[in-house]
Amino acid sequence: MRILLIRHADPDYPNDTITAAGHLEAEALADYLQHAGVDRIYSSPINRAVHTMKYTADRLGIEPMYEPWTRELNWPTLDEEGNAIAGWDIPGEKVRGERPYPDHGIWPERQPYKDYAHLYETIKADSDEFLQRLGFEREDGRYRIVTPSEETIAVFCHMGFGLTWLSHLLELPFPLVWSSFWLPPSSITTILFEERSKSWAVPRCLGLGQVTHLDRKGLPVSPMGLKANLK
Repeated sequence: MRILLIRHADPDYPNDTITAAGHLEAEALADYLQHAGVDRIYSSPINRAVHTMKYTADRLGIEPMYEPWTRELNWPTLDEEGNAIAGWDIPGEKVRGERPYPDHGIWPERQPYKDYAHLYETIKADSDEFLQRLGFEREDGRYRIVTPSEETIAVFCHMGFGLTWLSHLLELPFPLVWSSFWLPPSSITTILFEERSKSWAVPRCLGLGQVTHLDRKGLPVSPMGLKANLK
């Protein structure tokens, strides 16, 4: 099984949708996915994901299924000046400036990550229930194959959620995933459930934040979600 984790197109947050540029991104994405062999489509119920997804669902004639657990996370914190920011926007120099690095034993005890511990457990539980419906039952860091699958599923969601879900699937501490990776708007991240035996599958990232569909159409990559000064 392959999971195509897709961030919504360039967002128009005030109007709860995507921008004009985002609609071009979503259309280019649909063109690309038309040849990707997508079998099922799942989506966050938030409009910026729904409005991105609709281009692909209409093009492929697939009825989408909505998964409320994939909506964007409401995990706020404060920066050093006391301004409200999302948890996944904590500066990398702060995360990596601490020793030891956060890991599965450390992050639940360290601020501000300890505030997210129970929320992260909810994401893990929802993910495990979702994947069990698809035939993969999690045991520790691997998945027992209950129903073998060669399907490709597309999940339209959000950057904060997507990075956090990846941390669970790949068994990586989420503070490091948050500060080390970025998912461009409308990008595709491919996770293969690698079946190297008849009993077990392990998620493996084949590509993160891919924007081939934008390159093919000559469209720029939106920097939405990057906090650095870009040149």
